[in-house]
Amino acid sequence: MVTTVRKWGNSLALRLPRAIAAEVRVDEGASVEMRVEKNAIVIRPVRRQRVSLTALLQRVTRDNIHSELVVGPPVGREGW
Repeated sequence: MVTTVRKWGNSLALRLPRAIAAEVRVDEGASVEMRVEKNAIVIRPVRRQRVSLTALLQRVTRDNIHSELVVGPPVGREGW
């Protein structure tokens, strides 16, 4: 598919045809990664990885866990 690069302010803009956006599951506001590979522009959607609490806790070790933090005396009516 051929499309046209247009001026947008001081930058250049490229429109994604609906069919291509749908095929790669990109909607308005989506983040994409752009880079040059072998003199070609490559645009890829950035997919967020969901991280579970279990996966995060598996990364806690004796070396990176901290001790209890003392932040000062109670303020107000906290029950300590």
